[in-house]
Amino acid sequence: MLLSVRIVVIGLVLMSAMLLAPGSYAEGLPGSQRIVSTDGATTEILLALGMQDELVAVDVTSVLPGTLADLPSVGYHRTLSAEGVMSMDPDLVVGSEHMGPPPVIAQLEAAGVSVVRQPSAHSIDGLKANIEQLAASLADGADSSSLLGEIDEQQQKLQRQSLKGMRAIFLLTAENRLRLSGQGTAGDALLKLTGATNPADFDNYRSVTAETLLSYEPELIIVAAEGEAGTAEKLLSEQPLLSHTPAAQNNRIIAVDGRTLVAGIGPGAVREALRVVEQLQDN
Repeated sequence: MLLSVRIVVIGLVLMSAMLLAPGSYAEGLPGSQRIVSTDGATTEILLALGMQDELVAVDVTSVLPGTLADLPSVGYHRTLSAEGVMSMDPDLVVGSEHMGPPPVIAQLEAAGVSVVRQPSAHSIDGLKANIEQLAASLADGADSSSLLGEIDEQQQKLQRQSLKGMRAIFLLTAENRLRLSGQGTAGDALLKLTGATNPADFDNYRSVTAETLLSYEPELIIVAAEGEAGTAEKLLSEQPLLSHTPAAQNNRIIAVDGRTLVAGIGPGAVREALRVVEQLQDN
């Protein structure tokens, strides 16, 4: 009798350890999935949908709350490793259409892993479609109504405070180089969310000089950066010619978190656009 009790107690202890072990909380639970997210916007949507317990790995652009800070990284979404992703034992891998390379995606699908590749959203309608698709792809579905309602509310605020008619440019800066956001880019999509006009008449991103930017006479300059503090001062110290732009003269150089724009716009990009227009309203 005593031996039987000991066996039962040991069994319960082992079961508890398996349930509480790191990386195993998404296993064995009814309706649970092991999800790998390869895009920062996708990760944000999954968290908003309450899927934090199902996430087992993310990409390098994902911003995580402190409770998930130890989640493994699978690297950058365009250069995934099949071995690295498969080591997470995923049921579902989600990301943008840029997720790759293609042979890796083929390997994942051949191994029976569900892969969801979403088009890069360049409008709020596109973002909402991605949210609905992602919610439907989860094991038991997910209620996206709260997140969609929040985005609708932010869209209404953006429309009420629209920067319509304002000339604005979106910049990537690295190693003292300037890359200007053209049509069809995530930077251009963010400008459109604010209602501003992007004067760049080319597609994709293009390396430019400060003289070229000065010719656009931008009234607003948005710079992709991870930290806002000191961004305007740093830009003007590296590119002093830009101090002659209307944007600089009217204190309208604003930083946004570039991680929210890696593969189109996500909920974070909508919040950043709203922050920009509200900051200008306060000036």
